[in-house]
Amino acid sequence: MIMLRSPQLRRQVTQSFACWRCIAKSQPVGAFHSRSQKRSGFREAAQRHFSGGRASRLEALSNVEVIPEPSPLPSTEPSLRARLRQWEKEHAETYVMAPALKENKMRRGDVLNNTTRPQPGAFQIEGEEEDDYEDFNMAAPIFNRGELVDVGSKRFFLLPGDLVELLSVGSRQQELAIFVRHVDFQSQFYTMSGRWVHRSEKHPQFYIPNFVGAHELEAIKEYLPQEAVPLELEDRLHSFEKVPPRNIGQPLTLKMTQFWAEADAAYQKAASRFDNAHRIVGHATRFTYATLEEIAQRALSGFVPKTDDGKFSDTVLYALHRSMLRDDIGFRVQAGRTMRAGGEYEINSIGEVNSINQVTHLVRTYREALVSFPEAIPNHPLTRFAKDARKLIAASRQSRQYTPWGVIGPYSGKEQGERHFRYGHPHKPFMSHMMPFLRFLESWAYLGSFSRYSSLNGVGSTILRAIGTYDDVPLDKKTACTALQELGAVPPWENRAAYELRLPQTGRRLASGLYLQKFSEDWKSSSYPDPGRSPDKLEHLRKDWGDLTVYCIDDASAHELDDGISVECTENSEEFWVHVHIADPAAHLDPKGRISAAAERMSETVYLTERTVTMLDAEFVQDCSLTSGRPCLTFSAKMNLHGEILESTITPGIVRNVVNITYEVLKEVTTGLRSSQSISYTVGSNDVEPTPSRALVESDQLSDLSRKELGILEKIQQARWKYLGDRGGVFNRPPMSGLSVSFGGAPWERAVITDSFHYYGDPTIRLQFQETYDPNDLGLVACCMLVAAEVAGRWCSARGIPVPYRVTPSNPEMDPAEYFTNVYLPARDESGDVPLDIKMGYVRQIPSVQHSTTPGRHVALGMDMVARCTSPLRRFADLLIHWQIEAALLEEHRLGHSLVGNTRDDFLPFSRARIDALLPRIAHREKLIAQTEDHSQRSWAINFLVRAWYFKEIELPPLTMSVRSVNPDSRLCGGVVEELLLGVQMYIPIGMDPEEIKVEDKFEVKIIELDHWGLVIYTELVRRIES
Repeated sequence: MIMLRSPQLRRQVTQSFACWRCIAKSQPVGAFHSRSQKRSGFREAAQRHFSGGRASRLEALSNVEVIPEPSPLPSTEPSLRARLRQWEKEHAETYVMAPALKENKMRRGDVLNNTTRPQPGAFQIEGEEEDDYEDFNMAAPIFNRGELVDVGSKRFFLLPGDLVELLSVGSRQQELAIFVRHVDFQSQFYTMSGRWVHRSEKHPQFYIPNFVGAHELEAIKEYLPQEAVPLELEDRLHSFEKVPPRNIGQPLTLKMTQFWAEADAAYQKAASRFDNAHRIVGHATRFTYATLEEIAQRALSGFVPKTDDGKFSDTVLYALHRSMLRDDIGFRVQAGRTMRAGGEYEINSIGEVNSINQVTHLVRTYREALVSFPEAIPNHPLTRFAKDARKLIAASRQSRQYTPWGVIGPYSGKEQGERHFRYGHPHKPFMSHMMPFLRFLESWAYLGSFSRYSSLNGVGSTILRAIGTYDDVPLDKKTACTALQELGAVPPWENRAAYELRLPQTGRRLASGLYLQKFSEDWKSSSYPDPGRSPDKLEHLRKDWGDLTVYCIDDASAHELDDGISVECTENSEEFWVHVHIADPAAHLDPKGRISAAAERMSETVYLTERTVTMLDAEFVQDCSLTSGRPCLTFSAKMNLHGEILESTITPGIVRNVVNITYEVLKEVTTGLRSSQSISYTVGSNDVEPTPSRALVESDQLSDLSRKELGILEKIQQARWKYLGDRGGVFNRPPMSGLSVSFGGAPWERAVITDSFHYYGDPTIRLQFQETYDPNDLGLVACCMLVAAEVAGRWCSARGIPVPYRVTPSNPEMDPAEYFTNVYLPARDESGDVPLDIKMGYVRQIPSVQHSTTPGRHVALGMDMVARCTSPLRRFADLLIHWQIEAALLEEHRLGHSLVGNTRDDFLPFSRARIDALLPRIAHREKLIAQTEDHSQRSWAINFLVRAWYFKEIELPPLTMSVRSVNPDSRLCGGVVEELLLGVQMYIPIGMDPEEIKVEDKFEVKIIELDHWGLVIYTELVRRIES
């Protein structure tokens, strides 16, 4: 069924918006290159080493090709810098990134569009600056470099002299390198083998800060490229065109080789402990997580000597890191993290490792039998599995058509089971000899238990080949997903999102309960003897807010109501108290209780398209959600109509008069405009409109006082965004489409894993977005959440209370304050806008935000400090802040005076050291969850297209793609289909010169291929649309 309106896009919808950080880190048109595989000449020493395996291509830091054979550096005239300047001059007004594209982690090994969507929760909103208020104090310095936080060795960026590791693609070969400097968009390294490599910015998996002094690199710089190299030479090792004198390069290579040799010697002293680290630290059935230091403490204590301070040396830790990377399936480096900066390794369960090894052995014997003992094939376990699998697949294809897209077709049969279609109908039980192969396919295709270069990928391909029903398609992970669906082992709409997050009760590997535990914790121990719920600890301190109207603004379908907003006038008609009332679960939870421990491991509530997995118990969340008569923690700021915070305080209280409205009602009240109609496409007929979780008030039901108060809040939020922009903030809020899925009201349940299931129906999938888009709608709720974050930061900082701040780290190589003052501000026009190239330059100067217990500036938001505190029902870091604040409030009440200037922490539930240990994992989980939620939406979008386009359940309009990037080597364009607001890739036709295609060019395209596993939509050109 197709719903509502024609899909013509208005100017506001198609206008492109982008996060300036994404633009600054992106590469210009043509900035892609193909990669070819070559052998390396890098050889190991004759004595025993643990980095074994034949050397191949070297990969700088992570999965990027580095070819070790030297090649002379060709002429780079004109320089990359010059070409970039020319490009920005020609395209500054049109070059933007497509926020709807979510292909930053798509088909592994393929060249992808490098457009990414801003991370949710960062309040990155951009729009025209309002000029209702005049600029003030613009001549004074806005901020300086000294306000940024020195995060020490916990930083995620490199400084000259840092030692990093280069990894080979296709093997586990490593080489060490020293970071020399940034050259335009590239990082420059000098390697242990006396060569150099340039690569784009990526997180190293292992680094040693300050391995050599920056001054020791000055002499070698003369012999290294002074400008960025062409893209085809990135990530490859090169010999020097002009060989540096021995006395210049040799001291550096000697230090690296000595470090390598010391790591090798440490390994050889306790090789069995290094080689068996997984057996020592792994849990029998669960995924566990640990830092390198924690793994070393468990695996090496008593066998490898420590330093005088009781810690293992860097060489020992690196030896362990190298040894762990040899293990194909035991340890997994967490994507995007620096392992020596507090990041954790994922440790696979011993049970899964044993199961994978068992299947690997069976497949090896099967291959040998095919060649040497063909008479043994009929009775081989893999043959028996394949025979039974073919029968199950044949039965599936009676009612669900096979597709090559990684997801099978919708149900076409007439049979209806007794159970709801979401839960499936048992078809046949899986025989015991099938289970190991099913678990292996699940580990391979969904859990990602081994890397893309692992030899175990071949084991999976052999299993698929033995089944014999996938002869005309690649025998890869996408086909493995299809096989599991056709076998009835997973539902036909299954995607990888829940597996990526290791959510409980997902598939055959993930147990229920505390599945994300540290290996040092035992769920059955008495560490958490009770759930940890308690009476209201702040009951005697709560202020009754009485008749003050608290506005809870959220979607009609929202169930977790974290926050509400109110405003009070003061004696000064230009100043107001803005109160942000936050639900208060912390007052009812023991920070050391079982519920809190589970929340810590979960980190955040996960919002997948098809289900929600709450951080806290769902019933408890409903008991704590903000409504009349409920306790709250209120963050109050006295603000003027310039957007300044004049005073602030935090008060525990109870709200009595809560008014629930939607964003649409807020817009109508504050602007007089109704929200635009939505463009909507729907496949399926099992749609059930969600019932609002609370009584909603329409605009005509609001009192005159409420309208006045919302109008005041609107003025304050407009002024606040302008104020933050004047202090260095850069914001962006792009238009995007949304996916919703309905199973006809049937809630999620864990699938039975012992039987093959048939599913006699399919969910309804709806793709929709607003017909028009207002870039000036900056967001009252987002503004007030930032106000609360600054109030919390100021309050805790003044009292010396350690909490997770989000700070801009100090990087000596970058000075955003100088650039903002001397370049950015002078470039502003009367409306406050700045040319794109200036904004890009400014954002390049801002280091990525990190978590820290030391307060400091958040440059990109223009704020003095940020301590997010407004979502304790769904974010553990916010819950932690509430615990810390409430402990301080109780201590102030006990003492009878303020804790301003305090240096004690004995009354706090979390010490600074404890929070510092938590922060890397919190940061990683937040990033991973945001990414996975995007992946879930993208998977369902492709599911929608399989049914709408391939099975023609509805008629799609002609599709127009607006170009965002061009890859001449792979002959692919990345862009956005304007009628659906979905990111796609378009094959460049033979005969068309990629240089003819420019950003913002428009083409009519048609879909030709979908990749449900890789999350990619491929199209081909129909015709060029002239502007």
